Formats: sequence, C-alpha cells, structure tokens
Amino acid sequence: MTDDASQPKSERPRFSTVTGYFKRYRYYLIFGGVAVVMANSLALITPLVTRKIFDLFQLEASHNELLKYVLLLIGLAVASGFFRFMMRRTIIWMSRHIEYDLRGDLFAHLLKLSPSYYHKTRTGDMMARMTNDLEAVRQMIGPGVMYISNAIVNLVVGFSVMIYLSPKLTLFAAIPLIILPISTNKVGNLMHRRSTKIQEHFSHLTTAAQENLAGIRVVKAYGQQKQEISHFAGLSRRYVSLNMDLAKVFGVFFPLMRLVAGLSTLAVLYFGGLEVISGNISLGTMVAFFAYLAIMMWPVIALGWVLSLYQRGTASLDRINQMLFTSPEIKNGDGQPHVQPMKGGIEFRHLHFSYNGEPVLNDINLFIAPGQTVGIVGLTGSGKTTLVSLLGRLYQVERNNLFIDGIDINDWDLQQLRRQIGFVTQEPFLFSDTLHENILFGRKVGDMVTTKQAAQTAALDSEIENFPDKYDTIVGERGITLSGGQKQRTAIARAIIDNPAILVLDDATSSVDTETEDQIGRRIKSVLEGRTALIISHRLSSVKDADLIIYLRDGRIAERGDHDQLLKQGGHYADLYRTQLMAEELEKL
Repeated sequence: MTDDASQPKSERPRFSTVTGYFKRYRYYLIFGGVAVVMANSLALITPLVTRKIFDLFQLEASHNELLKYVLLLIGLAVASGFFRFMMRRTIIWMSRHIEYDLRGDLFAHLLKLSPSYYHKTRTGDMMARMTNDLEAVRQMIGPGVMYISNAIVNLVVGFSVMIYLSPKLTLFAAIPLIILPISTNKVGNLMHRRSTKIQEHFSHLTTAAQENLAGIRVVKAYGQQKQEISHFAGLSRRYVSLNMDLAKVFGVFFPLMRLVAGLSTLAVLYFGGLEVISGNISLGTMVAFFAYLAIMMWPVIALGWVLSLYQRGTASLDRINQMLFTSPEIKNGDGQPHVQPMKGGIEFRHLHFSYNGEPVLNDINLFIAPGQTVGIVGLTGSGKTTLVSLLGRLYQVERNNLFIDGIDINDWDLQQLRRQIGFVTQEPFLFSDTLHENILFGRKVGDMVTTKQAAQTAALDSEIENFPDKYDTIVGERGITLSGGQKQRTAIARAIIDNPAILVLDDATSSVDTETEDQIGRRIKSVLEGRTALIISHRLSSVKDADLIIYLRDGRIAERGDHDQLLKQGGHYADLYRTQLMAEELEKL
C-alpha cells in the first residue's frame, strides 16, 4: 500500500480540476454573481434610509414622509431577500452540478486505470476521496464562493459608504482590523495541515470498515470480532482527536475575530459619540455608521468559516487530483487503433515481462492458430495467469512481443480488443444484482432466451430453475448467496454469451466437482468450436484434449506438445499426470 505522501505531485495547477466546471456552468456563476451584488447592494442601502429616517425625526417631519421611507425599507428588504434566494439558487445549485459531474468523471477515470493502481491503492481510500473529499470540495466551491463573494461586496461597498459618511470614524473602525490578515495567514496554514491529516485518516477509517464488512465471514470464522471492534475504536478515537486539534484552532480564531470586532465597535462608539456631541455628524449618521459596522462584522467573522472551507477543500482537492492526474498506464496509441473483427490468432515473440521489477515471464515463444485450443499448466506462481492477462492488455506489453491476428497488441483499440476476449477467472467477481443481469454483463443487449442458453452451456440452468426467483435471484455482494461452483459457472456463462473470438478459462472449474467439470467440458466443446481457447487448469483432465499443451516453469515454457506427446517425454507434465491419476485411484478406494 502507498501513502498519499509518497505519491508524486503533479505539475498541473491545483484548481485546474474545478475551473473547467466553472466554465461549463458559467451562466450559473454569472447570474449568481449578479444576485450577490444586488442582494448586498440593496441591503447596504438600508442604513442610508435609516439615517434619513432619524434625521427626519430630528426635523420633526410629517408622518406621511416618514411612512414613505419606512415603506422603502420594507421594499429594499423584500428585494434583497429575493436576490439572496436567487444567489443560493444559482451558486449552490452550481456546486451540486459540479459535484455530480466531478464524481462521474472521477469514477470514469478510475475505470481507465490499470490493475497496478488498484494493487497499490486501498479501496477504502478511494471511497473516502469519492465521498468525504468530494463533499469538502463542493463546500469550497459552493458555500465558500458564495460567502466570500458576499464578504468582498460588503467590505468594498460598505467601507466606501463608511468613508463617505465619516473618514475619521472609518479609520478608527479599521485600525483593529489590521491584525486580521496576519492572524488569518498563520491560522490558515495550521488549518490546512490539520485538515489534510483528517482527510487522510478518514481514508484509513473507511478502509477498516470496508475490509471488515467485506471479510465478515473470515472475521467470524476466526473469532476476531472483539479485536476488530477494538481496532476500529482506536481509529475512531484518532479521528476524533485530529478533529479536536482542528477545533482548537477554531476555538482561538473565532474569539480573536470577535475581539477585533468588539474593539472596532468600541472605537466607533467612543469617537463617534464625541463627533455627535461636538456637532460634526448627525445622530442619523452615527446610527447608519453603526449599522454599516454591524454589516461589516459578519463578513469579517464569516472569513474564518470560509477559510476553514477553503483549507478543507484544498486538502481534499489535492487528494482527488492525485487520482485524476494519474495517467492510465494502458491506453490507445497516438495512431489509428485497429478495430477489425478478431480471428483469434495469437503469437508471443521472445516475450519478457516483469512486475514491480521482478521477472515473471522469460523468453516466451508461442504461436496459436485461430480456433486452436491450448492448455496451460504448471506449478503455482509459474506465470500462467500473467501470460493470459497480457492478452487483454491488463498490463503494458513491449512492442513486437505479442501479436493478435498478426497485429501488435499495442495497435489494437482497447475496447475492441477486450470485447472480443472472454475471461473467466479462478475467483470470479459477481455484482449484487440478478443472475440474469450478471450473465448479460458483458453484452449490450440480450434477452432471456440468450441468457438461458449460456447458463445451459455452463451447466447452471438446472440449479437456477430450482431457485425461488430463478433468473431474477439476487446473488448478493460478490455473489455471496451462491456456492463457489455456481459463481464460476455464472462467470463462464457471462464469458461465452457474447461469442468472443478468444476465450480464456483461468482454472474456471476449480470449485466444481469432477462430475460437474466433465458436464461443463462436454457442453462447452460446442462453444469452443471455431474460436481460440486458452485453458489454465491444475486438473490435467481439463486440458488433455487440447490441441496444444504448454507446461510453464519459472516463467518459461519448459515443455510443449499434445497430451500423448508430453506423456512420452516423461517430463514434468508426465509426473504431474501420474500423481493426479494416482490420487483419483485412491479416492475411488
């Protein structure tokens, strides 16, 4: 597993991820900006109207004239409220749309990454980035943008009017605010570091929960419930502790800002009172000034919350960018990719392959004609699964090492290549859906007749008919409601339903009994006719009828030939066959 700290930092700008979405929803942003200006401008006119009302009181104006300004106040409040609603209606909606698009793009990007990325990255960590981190980014570009826009308009327009009313009082009010930029910068750095730790630890917490829920049967089988509960509680306590560290920063920052606001208010009260007593300003001006100061205080205080959103958001955006900026190792070349229907001819030419610096396959030379069935056997760790995985370009292959139909595998269109190769792995993965949908997974369209034919070929049809909901049976997460053999046969049905040109069976019948294996073998022979098949099996009975059998040892082809030829050679294959034959005889006793 890799920690985020060890990930290489991208040279792409941090905010390039979200600026593209801002362009896409620029009209929301424009209308939202207009609404921000209008809502705050109308609210900032209110103190001037209040000033006028107080001045009219001092002049003992008529009730009708006072009523006119009171009605104007009400109108301003209603209009400001309308634009404030539109402000939220546009900017917050924009953030929700961006969240939706970013989540979709992130998911689509993850599906493009090669298996090596998933080998090094925890599932819980990826889930945390797609949920908790994504919400933090949405908060930054939604409420964060809205409140910082409010603050800018209020501060710029408000201070301009305050200077117009009384430059001297504005100066006295602003002096205490000078310490805010300094404190904000220091506190912001603390918030960013602690927010990053919180988001990273949340991924550990998510991973622990995901692994325990996915492996619940193992946890129960080994009686580790108490230990796992204790471990999870420790992670939770650490998560709470990290959040408390961030809360302590808040505990200092917000009172500090309120202290600054209080000092500013006291300065205005003292010096403004002297100005009113001396007759330099009117009582209405003093009241309006206090109203503006009150309006200014909220943006100043809100800056702390916005700063928190920004620090959390940027920390989360960095983690999301680490995923989005990771380039897929496997992708189509720069030229025109090959998209023709596949015949099924395969050729390995002096192929060498290493994984994480460790040699796995060495000097593989093998030609497989279209429609030929090839058995692949060997001890565990000899490279059998790696060899067939290269056919679907699950790992990068050097040029001039592997060809399909005489075309370098790197020149094939990835989607076209993989759609024409059917894979059945030793540990098949089934989705939490119906049997019908699982069998049809690799096919764009299909009906129940097609599904039943595939299930019949995989020797699964009779068992499905005994299920209460038949093909509409929900198999549960990872196919947990099915036996190992049923899962493998479902995977076989899924692989053959789309009539692939090349069919790979990687120990696909390891979880079924010998009788069912023979039944599957008889039925699948008709399916194998006319298509290339690679069959990996530890049971030599599954490959003895193959046109060609290769025996892999330490990543090399140690022996090759058909069943009879290999027995005559008296090598590793013959030894393995005699051992299995003897084991079968002992089972019959």
